[in-house]
Amino acid sequence: MLIAEDEILIRMDIADTLRGQGWEVVETGTAGDALAVLARDQQFEIVLTDVHMPGAPTGLDLARMVKRSYRHIKVAVMSGQHRPTDDDRHLFDLFLQKPVLDLVSALSPLAGNIDD
Repeated sequence: MLIAEDEILIRMDIADTLRGQGWEVVETGTAGDALAVLARDQQFEIVLTDVHMPGAPTGLDLARMVKRSYRHIKVAVMSGQHRPTDDDRHLFDLFLQKPVLDLVSALSPLAGNIDD
């Protein structure tokens, strides 16, 4: 899984939680960094991104680019403030409202056999 989250403590908590359940995780602090990682390695099953991040591209821009260029990758977006509009819904496979109480369960429908 590739995580794009600018808040370091939130990103670390998410990554630690997922790693504790056996997920392989790569962390980035911006959508731009996530795109750079994807340019080198497209073997991710899921990209998880926050909607609101500083600078450009935004989390929704990242979701749009992943859906367009890496169709095999599932996209989950999360936000504590943003509510997706009908126009946004094609950009992601899953929307998570922060705080996410059980991230592993929330993301599991997007994942294949994580325990393998």
